[in-house]
Amino acid sequence: MISLKPSAADDSGLTGVRRLAGAMNENPEHATQVRAIALALFDETVELHGLDPAARRLLEAAALLHDIGHSMRRKPHHKASRDGILDAEFEEFTEREQRMIACVARYHRKAHPKRDHRIYRDLDPVDQVIVHALAAILRIADGLDRAHASSVAGVRARLVGDVLRITVTQRFPFEEDVEGGMRKRRLFEQTFGVTVEIEAEPAE
Repeated sequence: MISLKPSAADDSGLTGVRRLAGAMNENPEHATQVRAIALALFDETVELHGLDPAARRLLEAAALLHDIGHSMRRKPHHKASRDGILDAEFEEFTEREQRMIACVARYHRKAHPKRDHRIYRDLDPVDQVIVHALAAILRIADGLDRAHASSVAGVRARLVGDVLRITVTQRFPFEEDVEGGMRKRRLFEQTFGVTVEIEAEPAE
């Protein structure tokens, strides 16, 4: 079980990302909680995705910025988040990495990645695979804080055959967040060829 650290966004060198998140996140607590859940899921599912720390850093940035589009008051917010990330200046990321972060944030909801989608279609095929995997993780993480209540205190994932069993400890019982994670599991299941089950248990 990986215990979440809700305020631990200060040790990864994401200066530009944190600056943009601080300026544009209307609900910074939600962004921080989604970041923590996403990183825990990444670490718990390495045997499935096989991605490296560089990809983990992209996921962290996308999680912190996935909802900045709400403050832009235009477009569906996931697409506005993508555009806001593309327009930003990040010294800590290359232009290629910034496009990947923008796509991961864009796909935290609604349509799954498609070859004809703007920005995504111009990525290298290998980068498209990484975006697909990270967006799948981010979707579940976002779903697990659907109510923006920060109910999740810890995450454990175990692969049993072709079933990924995700167990979350909750600070207080909150079925809506578990249901939110289940509703957003389809991209993960399609990407990794597994069935996702999510259950909750009380934190000790």
